Amino acid sequence: MLLLNYNFFLVECGMKKIVVQNPSLNYQTIATFDQTSLQEVDVKIAQVRKYFATWSCQSLSYRIQVLEKLLQIFTVRRDEIAYVIAQEVGMPISVCNNIDIDSGLMHMKGYLQQAEVWLSPEVTYETITEIHTQYYEPFGVVGISIPWNYPFSNFIWTVIPSLLVGNTVVIKHSENCMLAAKLLEEMIQSVSELVDACQFVFGLGSTVGNHLIYGDIDYLWFIGSTHTGSFIQQAAADSGIPVLLELGGSAPAIVFEDADIDAAVASVYGYRFSNSGQSCDAIKRLLVHESIFEQFVDKLVSYIHTKKVGSALDETTDIGPLVNKRQVEMLQQQVDDALEKDAKIICGGKAPVDLDGAYYKPTILTDITFDMAVWNEEVFGPVLPVISFTSTQEAIELANDTEYGLGAYVYTQSRDLAGQMSSVIKSGNISINGTSYVLPQNPFGGYKKASGFGRVHGRFGMQNLCNIKVVATKK
Repeated sequence: MLLLNYNFFLVECGMKKIVVQNPSLNYQTIATFDQTSLQEVDVKIAQVRKYFATWSCQSLSYRIQVLEKLLQIFTVRRDEIAYVIAQEVGMPISVCNNIDIDSGLMHMKGYLQQAEVWLSPEVTYETITEIHTQYYEPFGVVGISIPWNYPFSNFIWTVIPSLLVGNTVVIKHSENCMLAAKLLEEMIQSVSELVDACQFVFGLGSTVGNHLIYGDIDYLWFIGSTHTGSFIQQAAADSGIPVLLELGGSAPAIVFEDADIDAAVASVYGYRFSNSGQSCDAIKRLLVHESIFEQFVDKLVSYIHTKKVGSALDETTDIGPLVNKRQVEMLQQQVDDALEKDAKIICGGKAPVDLDGAYYKPTILTDITFDMAVWNEEVFGPVLPVISFTSTQEAIELANDTEYGLGAYVYTQSRDLAGQMSSVIKSGNISINGTSYVLPQNPFGGYKKASGFGRVHGRFGMQNLCNIKVVATKK
């Protein structure tokens, strides 16, 4: 379906090669890449820094027109992007089209439509004798490092607003989605005005990534694990530059006794098991009122059993493999820890025996205790611990019993209760009855240091990528 000359992309640099494997097909090698040399990383940073003077001086309307060309390319070639992502990351192609490609395109359109409003100068103070105006100006070079779980959307979220405001960019995708990154690079380079505005580097975080974050950049943007985020934050502090961190999550879902059970079951399934549970703000802890606990769990298990686990390239697959074998092993360790502490498996709990690859059965665990890894750690896979609660106060305490604060999900037909929960749950994003908060208009980010600092999307997210200048003048 997709024909690329992968050898064209090979660059000799003397570092360990990156092997791209298909997690759906027993880790079959798809391609091999060399990492970008550290010297070439510096060259690319210098290239976009030199072009910053040109790009930043263009009008916003000009930058919008240029990026509209890129949007058209993405739209026309979306099937290629989805195929590559499914092949190397393991996201089912039908799911990829929906939650990565469609979502990414929707966000890009939203940014382009709203940029002139969000970046317009604002009068902050005015009297009969003077006027003060706030302006938004680009920082310079933005260094970006993004993960593998949503290769297209993460690219859109970071690169497009950075370019829109007038910054130039050097971006590194995770080594687990090199093919997607190479394809996006080719598309960027097909727009002549963007060749020097956005450059890609390829390699491991410990080599190329580390060199990028300590390079000659003006702003650092990282999406990834909480553990790595702490090092990124220190790098930004060492360099004296601003940093935006979008990190981990352990989102609670709270199902009250008055919830629409069938609708909540479908919603919980989607927010936990889409992309095999590999989302930062996915539901990772399920709290169900004791009066409906057994009924809800039974319905959720029955719903899961209607879903197909299989190859990401199969259009009928609902749940594909995890991204690689290491993720499966880490997930199994968390499940084994729970079982050793007397958790009960309601379904799943292991890899399927009839599939060769990074597969793991969708898993429901009950009899959860607070010393279990599935409760205390971020669970990045199709495993869901379920616990009952007896009162609203207990639900609040359980929901907030985490170092994370990225997302939360509340299911109730009571507007008053939904409002109460929204006011006391310590999360940056809260969904009521399955409503998605991930929109280009909404700032997205977390409470608590384990979930990061700063916001993406919306007026605030775009302005966050700018220096703010206030000019006070007499009338």
